[in-house]
Amino acid sequence: MIGCSATTMNLLLDTHVLLWATGSPDRLSASVGEMLEHPDNQLVFSAASLWECD
Repeated sequence: MIGCSATTMNLLLDTHVLLWATGSPDRLSASVGEMLEHPDNQLVFSAASLWECD
């Protein structure tokens, strides 16, 4: 990963990043894509994101 250590990161995705990651990943920068795809990272999102998408 660019500029990141080899430790596991917990990534809290806001609503727009969650939507882009699932529906339009090309809208994300290469570094964000790498962080989201890194197998050691934990991806989480708020239940409020589901409410915002409703």
